[in-house]
Amino acid sequence: MKVLNIKTLWPEKESFFLERKDIGNEYIFIHIITEMYVFLDGNKTLLPAGSCIFFPPGSYQCISAVKGGLLHDWAHFSRGFGKIVEKYGLLPLTVYTPADSDFVTDILRSVELEHMNGGEFSKELCELKICELAAKISRSCKKDAPETVPTKLHAAFVEARTLIHMDYCAPWDIESMAKLVHLSPSRFFAVYKSLFGISPKNDLCAVRMEHAKMLLEHGDVSVHDAAEMTGYTNVYHFIRSFKAHTGVTPGKYKGTRM
Repeated sequence: MKVLNIKTLWPEKESFFLERKDIGNEYIFIHIITEMYVFLDGNKTLLPAGSCIFFPPGSYQCISAVKGGLLHDWAHFSRGFGKIVEKYGLLPLTVYTPADSDFVTDILRSVELEHMNGGEFSKELCELKICELAAKISRSCKKDAPETVPTKLHAAFVEARTLIHMDYCAPWDIESMAKLVHLSPSRFFAVYKSLFGISPKNDLCAVRMEHAKMLLEHGDVSVHDAAEMTGYTNVYHFIRSFKAHTGVTPGKYKGTRM
């Protein structure tokens, strides 16, 4: 697959109108950042912001701006693009509208820079990015897809998770964790599990257990001390958690490491 031409955050005036009877031997991909009219099956259709659509070789293309103008990303690809979208179950002349499409611009911008600057393995890197783009669009538009989280909120969760992991001894509960990103506990739980594939409580427990194992590998740290040093105020709770996580009690684990 080759990138033939690509532009991100491309503006057009509200008078913009483009019609191609036949787009030729290439694919054209469009990510609509603001609303845009597209003619599909002979009908003028208003596509909402965030929509993605691609036109296959030889197809008819007719698009126009709405009042206030148009902002969009667009790219022209060689026929190899068809194999990529087919792999991820995407169909031409079909509107895909992810819940949050910021990732589309981010990926296309990296492809645009790579295409513009070139260099060793540029073609391969661009193709990998387009595979990522197709996979994410496909996944984000399926009903059972994980929740799409806005970029800023995603960054806030990564920062919060890093803090929790670093300060794993603190008496964290779901309420104190949720305050880090200014969300309700229930909303925090749902987004956290969607992003990281694990609940906040189990994630914290896993981190604590890894540190506990390292502590127990040293002969001068008792089970009681290991519990206290990893944030457990109840040694019996620590023992139950350790066995559930590793399959053995901390005392037995310590004995096998001495």
